Amino acid sequence: MLLRQRAWFLALAFGTATHMASQTVVDSILHDGLFRTYRLYAPPGFSPAESPALVFNLHGLGSDAEQQEAYSRMNFIAEDERFLICYLNGVNNSWNLGLGQVDDIGTISALIDRFVLTHGVDEQRVYACGMSQGGYFSFVLGCQLADRVAAIATVSSSMAQGLSAACDPPRPVPVFMINGTADPIVPYTGGIQNIAVDDAITHWVTHNACSTPSAITPFPDNVPTDGCTATRADFSGCDSGTEVDLIAVIGGGHTWPGATIPIGVTCQDFDASHEIWLFFERFTLSGAAGIGQAEESHATIGPVPADGILTLRTCHGRATRLTLIDPLGRNCYTQRVSGGAVVDVSRFAPGRYTAELECNGVVARHPVIIAR
Repeated sequence: MLLRQRAWFLALAFGTATHMASQTVVDSILHDGLFRTYRLYAPPGFSPAESPALVFNLHGLGSDAEQQEAYSRMNFIAEDERFLICYLNGVNNSWNLGLGQVDDIGTISALIDRFVLTHGVDEQRVYACGMSQGGYFSFVLGCQLADRVAAIATVSSSMAQGLSAACDPPRPVPVFMINGTADPIVPYTGGIQNIAVDDAITHWVTHNACSTPSAITPFPDNVPTDGCTATRADFSGCDSGTEVDLIAVIGGGHTWPGATIPIGVTCQDFDASHEIWLFFERFTLSGAAGIGQAEESHATIGPVPADGILTLRTCHGRATRLTLIDPLGRNCYTQRVSGGAVVDVSRFAPGRYTAELECNGVVARHPVIIAR
């Protein structure tokens, strides 16, 4: 986000931020001689006994933590899913991508230590995402702090020029990118400051030893008037069960999909914050969390992709609850099913959905792609 947008952004965001910040605490930490301020959101009724996940949600150049909290609206996801969000302020509203003196990496690490002690954060489930330059810095964290950050996601961002040559973390890192093809600030095909989006994806696909995606999956064009559409590519078959995913917003600008603050062509066919959390929750520092969860629940669903029929194997053949969640995070189907149930999904628009299967108190999430 550009500095010149700052004043009117605050005016637009004030009402939203006031509501969302009701559970937000403003604090600071002293690191490397600097007091670094941040905003920490915890869901209502939070207790450290929950051992929550932690998401760092980082603002763009010229923006700040309060604006990012209002713009991304991720607090609403955290309220439902019970995780913490730290919105850190960059020094001079920017992040050190490798040439400056500010120790942003050390600050993130120190904050992880703090929140482990004060809020019982699960060190296996710490994630970083960001908008624009905040996304650039999320890539830096994926490269240089992979022993503490389990997965990263970026919006309207790419890897800085020169970073990929020096980026070889000791473990496969799950990476999720969301980019507008008409972004004038972070060009999709590359620019002076960033490598092409496809080149960034290739870097991580190679590093994580992924296989190529079987297909490009479109999102349903739920809002035809938003001036853009979106497709998704999932690179799976990676080491340790990790994944590299890309949502390309065709015609999208330098914006956060799903945002309600108008600063350019903003895709409304899906919510970026919702998709980011669905990605994050599947991974820990040790690998794919969803693998063990699915085995524990003994529930499966397929095929992926499906053209009209889903087949379920439920928990020991007993009845369970199936919920389908559309790309906007809305429940579009809930039904009790049992045994080898067959569900007709031909009436749903093509796109990527999430299926939730509950068994023995465990809810396992599975990706469902409906294709025609």
